[in-house]
Amino acid sequence: MKRLCFLPIIGVSVLTFLSACGTQPGSVSSDLIFTNAYLVDGTGEPGRMADVRVHGDRILEVGSLTPTDGETEIDARGLVLAPGFIDTHSHHDGGLEEGGALAAVSQGITTIIAGQDGGSSLPLSDFFTRMETATVAVNVAAYVGHNSIRRRVMGDDFRREATLEEIEEMKVLLERELESGALGLSTGLEYDPGIYSSTDEVVELARSAASVGGRYISHMRSEDRAFFSALEELLHIGRETGIPVQVSHMKLAMKSLWGEAGRVLSMLDDARDEGINVTADVYP
Repeated sequence: MKRLCFLPIIGVSVLTFLSACGTQPGSVSSDLIFTNAYLVDGTGEPGRMADVRVHGDRILEVGSLTPTDGETEIDARGLVLAPGFIDTHSHHDGGLEEGGALAAVSQGITTIIAGQDGGSSLPLSDFFTRMETATVAVNVAAYVGHNSIRRRVMGDDFRREATLEEIEEMKVLLERELESGALGLSTGLEYDPGIYSSTDEVVELARSAASVGGRYISHMRSEDRAFFSALEELLHIGRETGIPVQVSHMKLAMKSLWGEAGRVLSMLDDARDEGINVTADVYP
């Protein structure tokens, strides 16, 4: 079986790759050549044996290559060489300043998407500034969390539906975060305080995010007893607003639902045929 090592391509030091693969950076040249690698290049093409020439953070050449003077050769025999992975559902908001980010990079992850399940830093501009000024070994993007902005507006009085005025305040906060660079809106509708929100509240916020090209990603209102109504709610949000919607960590977390995966996939396929841009992710 081939072991995996990963080539971070965008914004991540190749030296981190060397550490993750067990090679000490030391005085390694910025001119590298990976030889005898099994290359999975991320294009969808089948894996193949190839050599890869790198200068700094640029891939210069892929093919059957010969090392030149001044290059550091990394023999990747028995290893898979691949672009860095994007962790689209990360709770690694904290600890990113740790040099090397080995917990992520050793899994091949070179980009993380934070602000999941309705929870994010507020304001995100401060979070982004901290990431820019710290020595962060991975690329970082983030959603703005519905629970975070709901708590900011409603305080401890959140165990109820929001008023129209409160929803408007949330929209102001959301729009500020989107202007700061948030990818869109995340929700965690099984958690406080989002569990008390109405569908109409979420639709209004999703509509604001959609107006500037944002996305909607959700830990749905239920992953067990009310799974199908929760999925219908997510599809309704996509239908009403036109925003791309994504189910986070799709699961049928109740024994009586086991065997219903075909029904779920049919619902998603039908929604996409209808024009709803819906996707779902799973974890092992």
